[in-house]
Amino acid sequence: EELIEVSARGAVKSWTWVAEPRAEHPLDEPFAFALVQLDGADTPMLHALKASSMDAVSTGMRVRARWADQRTGSILDIRYFESEEAHCD
Repeated sequence: EELIEVSARGAVKSWTWVAEPRAEHPLDEPFAFALVQLDGADTPMLHALKASSMDAVSTGMRVRARWADQRTGSILDIRYFESEEAHCD
């Protein structure tokens, strides 16, 4: 019942590759659906993980959220996750 702030970074717990995305998918290029456990969270969440290929995804890899330009307070405020190595602050 209490809101707790967690990190925008986390680790991939499990994943599956989507080689041929459909119109209803969040990305229009091949990507992974991943269970991402954010640092400070007790459980993982399912979301899109943008990666250059299936070989670039692994269980345990560190990822960070890429935010939508317009935020509304929903899960869709996260456009997708990406490897921490793929993004420089």
